[in-house]
Amino acid sequence: MKSIWLHENKWKDVEEYLKVKKTIIVPFGSVEQHSTHLPMGTDSFVAEKVAEDAGRLTNTLVVPQSWFGWAPHHMAYPGTITLRPETLTALVEDICQSLIYHGFEKIIIINGHREANLPPIKIATTRLRNKTGAFLPIVDPFYFNFEKGKELRLSAPGGIGHAEEMESSHMFYLYPELCDPEEVRSNIPNKHRYLQHDPFIEGDRVLSSSDVFTYKEATNGFGLMGDATGSSKETGEKYHNKFLANLKELIEYCENEVHVELRNREIPL
Repeated sequence: MKSIWLHENKWKDVEEYLKVKKTIIVPFGSVEQHSTHLPMGTDSFVAEKVAEDAGRLTNTLVVPQSWFGWAPHHMAYPGTITLRPETLTALVEDICQSLIYHGFEKIIIINGHREANLPPIKIATTRLRNKTGAFLPIVDPFYFNFEKGKELRLSAPGGIGHAEEMESSHMFYLYPELCDPEEVRSNIPNKHRYLQHDPFIEGDRVLSSSDVFTYKEATNGFGLMGDATGSSKETGEKYHNKFLANLKELIEYCENEVHVELRNREIPL
């Protein structure tokens, strides 16, 4: 294998890789507003970098980043690009079905768009798992790096949401040249306890959809949900390193303990 990036290899390199390893990493992100201090590609930058670093750490192939996701509520701010959920589901299915056709058995999906991309991605992976037998774990920061995020947070309850301290800290560490720390702010709305967006707040809750027509008001006209004022690259480094340690453990689990017998290895048509 000449590179951990699939697209930088020759087909013969991939053929040789598959003789010894059946695991591959597939990152998905989004291009959407991230307030005034983070770039619009934050979710994609994070997914790509996490995938790349994990690939190098474990000598695992990585598929090129898919940049766009499902982000209709962020259309409240200019520049955001959103896919229809059906389009994202089809994209995930076609990419993974292609890989399964070649013999990849364990496909680790990195979702940089946090919880928002999960419904269309989960539909795709459920279909693929049942159709092909492939193992397709979804790595989402809200869940996969939950314990470290809970340990590192400094903000009050309600401080974790969108473009807040955890996302900001991660980007300040990974891509400081694209960020503007002087622009960090706080926006913790007073919500009913059933409608809390902060994943670290315990308690009963309902799931509700964001509305493009009210999202700008909810994010105070600058696109932030939560509190970014405690962000730092030091926190981002600790968060990133734990993320990689978790990914290394997951990749080793896939390779050593997950048994797959592929079926229906078809070309997407």
